[in-house]
Amino acid sequence: MTIKKKGETILIQNRHLSQLDLFVCQVLDILTEYTSYVIVSGYVAILFGRSRSTEDVDIIIPFCDFSTFENIHDILIMEGYEFLNAEDADGLYSILLSGSAIRLCEMNRFIPNIEIKFIKNESDEYSFTNRVKLVVDGKTFWISPIEIQIAYKFWLGSEKDVEDAIFIREVCKDFIDEDLIKEFCLSFGVDYETS
Repeated sequence: MTIKKKGETILIQNRHLSQLDLFVCQVLDILTEYTSYVIVSGYVAILFGRSRSTEDVDIIIPFCDFSTFENIHDILIMEGYEFLNAEDADGLYSILLSGSAIRLCEMNRFIPNIEIKFIKNESDEYSFTNRVKLVVDGKTFWISPIEIQIAYKFWLGSEKDVEDAIFIREVCKDFIDEDLIKEFCLSFGVDYETS
């Protein structure tokens, strides 16, 4: 597997898409008909080749009106997906408006699932506004900027999160901005020097 940056795009070559990747791609194909998105958290490390499992993929979308959300909801249901939150479209939309996430999976398969939420804070806004195009095996994924991803994982602080941060920093070392990582660590209250 090789990782390189060409302009503003990160290219990963010689990495075949897993079943998890294909599941995410299918959902993203539907989602992008109605809205843009950014992938954040643990799945980003997996996209970069980290060998670990995950139960969920975190996706942030901008606020949309109910009509748009209802279209997204209806097409996902029609395509064989279900929401783990026991709600109809109105209820799911209310959950999003409250700042919480909704979870989507293939029908009768609870894991893996995709957690979708609206942008709700500065970190989400930055990740969305500055999202990075990542192309893996010809498929496009929009991910949060590497630097904020690393700092956020250090801030979360669990063993798995810290390992994700170290892994991403190592595989992207040729093109990441270490000073920007330090700035984000400072804003999250994380001591970068000990991370």
